[in-house]
Amino acid sequence: MSTHPRIPMRVSLLALALAASGSAFAQAIDINVVAPERDGRIVFQRIAPAEVGGPDQGRVVLRMGLKNTTAQPVKITKIEILDQVASNFLAPVEVLPGASFTFNNCRCDHPQANEDDPKVPASFPVIMSAPFPSVATVKVWLEGERSPVIETITLSPHTNDDGPLSFPAKASDLKTNEAWSGSSNHLGFSQAYGLDLGVAGWDDAANAFNGFYPGVDKTQARQHRAYGQPVYAMATGDVCRTLNDQPEWVNYPRVDKSIEPEPVPPSTGVYSAGGNHVIVRTGGEIALYAHLQPGSIPPELLQPGAVVQRGQYLGKVGYSGASSGPHLHIHVAQEDPNESCSGLSIRPRPMQFKELQSLTRTEANVLAAADDMDPLDWADLTDHSAPQPSGLLLPGTAGFAFDKDATDGTQFLGVWRSSSEIELRANVNGWSALVAKRNDLAKSDFRLLEVDSYVENGKRKFTGLFRHGGGPEQGLSLLKDWNAFVAHRDQLAAQGLRLVDVTAWNDGVSDNFIGVFLPGTGNQQTINTSNWVAFAGTVASFAAQGLRLVDVETYLNGGGVRQYVGVFQPGSGSQELVRSLNWTQFKLDWSARSALGLRLVDVDTEVVSGVRQYIGVFRQGSGGYGMELHTGYQRFFQGAERINALGLRLVDVHVLQ
Repeated sequence: MSTHPRIPMRVSLLALALAASGSAFAQAIDINVVAPERDGRIVFQRIAPAEVGGPDQGRVVLRMGLKNTTAQPVKITKIEILDQVASNFLAPVEVLPGASFTFNNCRCDHPQANEDDPKVPASFPVIMSAPFPSVATVKVWLEGERSPVIETITLSPHTNDDGPLSFPAKASDLKTNEAWSGSSNHLGFSQAYGLDLGVAGWDDAANAFNGFYPGVDKTQARQHRAYGQPVYAMATGDVCRTLNDQPEWVNYPRVDKSIEPEPVPPSTGVYSAGGNHVIVRTGGEIALYAHLQPGSIPPELLQPGAVVQRGQYLGKVGYSGASSGPHLHIHVAQEDPNESCSGLSIRPRPMQFKELQSLTRTEANVLAAADDMDPLDWADLTDHSAPQPSGLLLPGTAGFAFDKDATDGTQFLGVWRSSSEIELRANVNGWSALVAKRNDLAKSDFRLLEVDSYVENGKRKFTGLFRHGGGPEQGLSLLKDWNAFVAHRDQLAAQGLRLVDVTAWNDGVSDNFIGVFLPGTGNQQTINTSNWVAFAGTVASFAAQGLRLVDVETYLNGGGVRQYVGVFQPGSGSQELVRSLNWTQFKLDWSARSALGLRLVDVDTEVVSGVRQYIGVFRQGSGGYGMELHTGYQRFFQGAERINALGLRLVDVHVLQ
């Protein structure tokens, strides 16, 4: 028994020695975690699972000051958060006596002393899985020491002011087999919890989701699916600042500044890294929406203090500022208490979204390639953000309706005229979806001007053309009887609305008539006849009465008889109704009349003896104009965005069926 007490005696002495060493060592570095902080708590961001069926995850990004409290220099070799390595120092970081070193994990940049040096991240993300801990340890390792300096902090999930944010995009704007895409892995400081968002669509030839339209020239920025997508407010607030006139980059990919200098907005004369942008304050949080198209922000939002409602249209995704390609950048920061409506660069706020779904890109590619995409594979997120790995993001709660065999081969004929108004287009499945889209955009002061309908992939689809401005008053109706349609037209006329567009088709059971109505006054007329000669004669007769043809529609009724519908409104000036026997002739007729000062305002087609003929309504006018025929709605959308940049806006869309 005389020898046994020596063992615990040695252990106790060693423990005391280490404890004493640790106690002295703990004074070498003072750890001060300063962000992200909310009401005395350190907050983290809840993010989507990293795999199907996996647990919810959390992303921890800390900014801390590490102060040397000794009289000797110390060297920091490693920093851990939640027992994960957060630093990636190529060499120990020396901190002089009394000095401090600022550390921000997952800044995810690549500091290089020389441009040709290997790119190495300065730090690493810290990701934890649910259930989330309420406390976290920060460990700072110093050169020559066997134990770290430890600081314990309290962790809490963050909730944004005004509650969980709405995702800044809507599923109703996406095309077939498209979703938004992004990753919770942004640079640090105010953008630590930011997202760079693009759009990815299924490319059957590539057997993967990607950000480009299939089979396109990838040296053009507008070939990105994200380009031209509408952007919406994540929360209700007031506008701090906007920029709406910075030109976009011409070259894609970007080239050296000596070849293409940074575009300068005329309004400020100073290049903006955020490009065209909107900054909105909600409570004590400042949100940035960056890299928008020039001219895409509504005029009423260009005034500081303008009120923005959650879900309100803000602009379009563009290619402006410090952007490597078309995408939307968003982030939220704490408001600077010393500078109203400005975000603190060192105090980021996590973004937590409601009604959002996610699936990692890797898993999405595998499932889609096997034609085994199930909406249940998507994580249904509430109060979460994007996953850490690159993921597909679907706004809303409806499942992702993936259709690997879907085609996009319908032809779209567009007519353009000079205008600077903001234009949006929608292509949705089903009448109720069109009505919902019309109602939603009306809240942002967009009017529906034009509708066409067609069948593709076994679904009745509707294409709508929207223009900003003029108030939300408008009418939209679908009736299955012509007489009832005319009676409805008269009812709306008594309310100060006039018919401006008609779409008609027979579904095998009955005729269908869609009417678009806008505020107007004066006499109006509508005709529906099966005789072309009589139709043309009525156009001339109404012209003598001061009425001009504003819309023409042709369809086969239930008996297989060709019908011609005309909508007439008060007007003046020359007009001409043209019927061309084929596309080549129609283009010649269009060019000839354009040279005479007539502008095409509406077009429709009919198939006669297997040959498609074209009917055009030309009105006296001036300024720029355009007409293009595209195969597939994706190509049509691209073309419209390209032509928009030339100062032209759609006045008519006709789908060839």
